[in-house]
Amino acid sequence: MKIRTNLISGVLFGILSIIFITLVPSQIAVPAYDNGGPSPRIIPYLVLSGILLCSIGLIIQSVIFKKDKVVVYDIKIEKASLIMIGLIILFGVVMLNFGFIIGVIVVLPMMLFALGEKKAFIYIFTIFGGIGVYYLFIEVFNISLPVIGG
Repeated sequence: MKIRTNLISGVLFGILSIIFITLVPSQIAVPAYDNGGPSPRIIPYLVLSGILLCSIGLIIQSVIFKKDKVVVYDIKIEKASLIMIGLIILFGVVMLNFGFIIGVIVVLPMMLFALGEKKAFIYIFTIFGGIGVYYLFIEVFNISLPVIGG
């Protein structure tokens, strides 16, 4: 399958940025009191507007100036990366439904296996490292992560 990179990227990220711009008000609340500072929505709006402008630039570059790189997408070559993307999505789903530690224990070894890792020490180190990151966020940074039972 041949893909025109500038056109496809411009259209895809343009659509995503418009969707996310419309979602910002429902996802980021404005404080009930005015403390004189900028709205918490300003950074997401700036970033998403920048993405939208760059997307428009890519579309113009592709359609008007005919500057486009065409790549051939071969599913056989890209299979490993698609598996990794699927495992990352699986990690997110498992983490949100069963907790961060269960996600680390279940999905990270699957990722290592998919990457061809054979050493048992690496599996153990990754699991304990993930659990260590969990406790680092909970105890040191005071940031909550998903736990069993939501």
